[in-house]
Amino acid sequence: MATTVLQTRVDTKTKQEAENLFESLGLDIPTAIRLFLRQSINQQRIPFDIVPPQYNFTEETLVAIDEARRISKDPTVKSYSSAKELFEDCE
Repeated sequence: MATTVLQTRVDTKTKQEAENLFESLGLDIPTAIRLFLRQSINQQRIPFDIVPPQYNFTEETLVAIDEARRISKDPTVKSYSSAKELFEDCE
């Protein structure tokens, strides 16, 4: 398979932190990037939640986030396919 070069710029601190993390996982940055790209393609989405750093959240917000995650994974919780359906159920 033919390959191509992909370049990106990041600040030095981010690069060093990423190198340290990936090294602890037995990876290098190019391999980690290839994993990210492959998983994005496989899942047809960003393969992780994108959230602000948690230190920006209040304790109440962190509790609400945890509750929302639990609810979203609970098969016994009723779900809706649209906002309209939800509002109709509220009437």
